[in-house]
Amino acid sequence: MNNKSPGLEQHLENIDVPEVKPLHHQQQLKLTILNAKKSATISLWLLVIPFIVLFGGLMQSAFHVMLPPWSWLVKYSPLMPLWLRLAIFVSVVIVLPLIAVFINVLGILWFKYDKAEHVLQIAVRMHRTNIIIITIAGILALLFIGHTITEWITNG
Repeated sequence: MNNKSPGLEQHLENIDVPEVKPLHHQQQLKLTILNAKKSATISLWLLVIPFIVLFGGLMQSAFHVMLPPWSWLVKYSPLMPLWLRLAIFVSVVIVLPLIAVFINVLGILWFKYDKAEHVLQIAVRMHRTNIIIITIAGILALLFIGHTITEWITNG
């Protein structure tokens, strides 16, 4: 055994020691707020309500058919105070689409913070479904915002 130990010691001394790189997870924080697929699903459910109201309004004006959500608004809105009617309108046709846009934007953004350099990097992961939902929800919200501003300007 004594004959083998000096050779073993010499062999172990000649082994190259690998360099250990510092762990990056302690230096960087990667964060995605929402999953893109989940945010698309949540946003679609949020957009169903304004589309039902819009569809009811279009059916009433085009075919004189009163569908339930629209018929309830037409029937009970004269009984409601003005602030409540305005709150229902703003929340259904402006706020819900804007929330859908916000949720989808959070779903496609990827945040990476480097502690060593004090840098926040923001990347956009392009998902076709999320981009389509952002576009539709944004157009819907802007359509009703424009309608509200036009009504306000014309004192209608």
